[in-house]
Amino acid sequence: MRMSEFLHKDSLGPVVEQDMHKDFGEDGFKLECGETLPALDIRFETYGTLNETADNVVWICSPLTADAHVAGFHSKEDKHVGWWDALIGKGKAVDTDKFFVVCSNILGGCKGTTGPASINPKTGKPYGSKFPKISIGDMVRTQKVLADYLGIKHIYAVIGGSMGGFQAMKWGIFYPDFIERLVIIASSPRFSSQALGFEIVARDVITQDPNFNGGDYYESEFPRIGLANARKLAHITYLSAEGMEQKFKRAAAKEAHTKATQAYATPFDMNIPLESYLRYQGAKFVERFDANSYLQIAHATDTFDLESEYGSLEKAFEGIHADVLNINLSSDWLFPPDESRKITTAFLNTKKNITSLEYDTAFGHDGFLIEGNKLGKSIGRFLNVSNSKSKTSNISTIFSDGVALKLLQNFIKENDRILDLGCGDGSLLATLKAQKNVQGIGIEKDETCILSCIHKDVPVLQKDLDKGLNDIAENSFDLAILNRTLQEMRDPLGLLQEILRVAKYVAITFPNFGNWSVRSALLFRGRMPKSKELPYEWYNTPNIHLFTLRDFTRLCEKQGLKIEKMVIDNDDALSKGLTAIGLKNLGAERVLAIISKKDL
Repeated sequence: MRMSEFLHKDSLGPVVEQDMHKDFGEDGFKLECGETLPALDIRFETYGTLNETADNVVWICSPLTADAHVAGFHSKEDKHVGWWDALIGKGKAVDTDKFFVVCSNILGGCKGTTGPASINPKTGKPYGSKFPKISIGDMVRTQKVLADYLGIKHIYAVIGGSMGGFQAMKWGIFYPDFIERLVIIASSPRFSSQALGFEIVARDVITQDPNFNGGDYYESEFPRIGLANARKLAHITYLSAEGMEQKFKRAAAKEAHTKATQAYATPFDMNIPLESYLRYQGAKFVERFDANSYLQIAHATDTFDLESEYGSLEKAFEGIHADVLNINLSSDWLFPPDESRKITTAFLNTKKNITSLEYDTAFGHDGFLIEGNKLGKSIGRFLNVSNSKSKTSNISTIFSDGVALKLLQNFIKENDRILDLGCGDGSLLATLKAQKNVQGIGIEKDETCILSCIHKDVPVLQKDLDKGLNDIAENSFDLAILNRTLQEMRDPLGLLQEILRVAKYVAITFPNFGNWSVRSALLFRGRMPKSKELPYEWYNTPNIHLFTLRDFTRLCEKQGLKIEKMVIDNDDALSKGLTAIGLKNLGAERVLAIISKKDL
């Protein structure tokens, strides 16, 4: 099998580049800087078929220096496929048998969409230094022009990674009724100061190249060295410290890429793989990208700051109607997880449907391009939830006692906001959503469970409850549910206090360590008990704070917490009998308690 055939075996193609041209007359296309462009050229690619209602669209937003070729191959001789080919195609996460996928080159670029190298109709020469400053918002408004040109009536999902995530957020802000879902990957509300510092140095490296000539170099020497060095600097930020150590051992460099990098050799070369790699990346980039475009796009990225623009992230997101999936990468220090989580927090505190998770990767920021299989698991489920909305579990699987089940169902009102802490596979929230139309969100740390939640269309945050709930606003929820989780927490009292800060009521279920069967196991066998409620051996149990019904009631009394309702749940006949004659602490196997602050 030829290499090209191997690369193309599950790829779309041949795919065709397409072009749109639109004149805007005397008024021009207005940019956020106040200037105008007389016309727009947009190069784009599409995959799949637009349905009759023109609403099966998935719009892909390009990152910094990528282009419209996001999937498939242009010809059988192509050695490369689109930059997100692993995600897009027949039967893939973004299934082109179902969706009509669009990706365009961004405004200001150099790949067929209007940019500094384009001919200015007024002068007949490239815009060069006269090209106006553009913004992320301008890029998105340009894409909307293309959407209208294609006859698109509604976008099912906008997906963007890195700077593409900036665009995805702007799509949601600008056109809230036009979009159903947003996927934001390895992005943030703005560049961190550290990331911005690298950008500033990269811009200076280009503009201080002797051949830059203020941006008007198209009829003379290209600023190759400046652009190559800027790209080298950028590549360092795309990788992680761990990934660089693994990839670039301090051995002698191989001969690969030597020819491409000879022009950058110095007497101080170390002859190591990292040196060769960076020089190769710089040399390769110069052959495919324009220095002015790099500066324009980088400036748009550097000045993107939703909090400054709107006053707060909450104000920026308050008009967005779309459900959101926010994915961050563990080793990404260009867009660190803590910065990415600010997006999640703001959506959560504006009471939007937000799902957030973090993938472990050694690839740093580049992971959003490389980890296609990981990303595909969550994105595929998020896009295809309509096929699984009816797949909910019966709430009775949580309680064997009908009284306990009825209590929880009766306590929850239509449209309540529910927070399920340790939500597992999302069955409880999915069922409550079907029965009571609640607005529910789960918290879970297990990735498999999170994927199950996404499959059930249950918003979920990947979070370790032991780290608290500081990022959730006060009184955000009507009810929080802590189902068989309290005994697994390192600081159960601290967590209870945090939960009652964010929710009016808390429904808690826990196994009762005071049950007769537990006591008898200790008394007669001298061993830690194992049962349906306590199924683990002592050395691998997640239950680190075992307590009794009496312990729980005394804790509530001491902390000034009100027990609104309490139900004891039993399977065993003796347990039921003991409960019936008033020996609740001895008889209870499981307990459901609904508590609140006494001053509520």
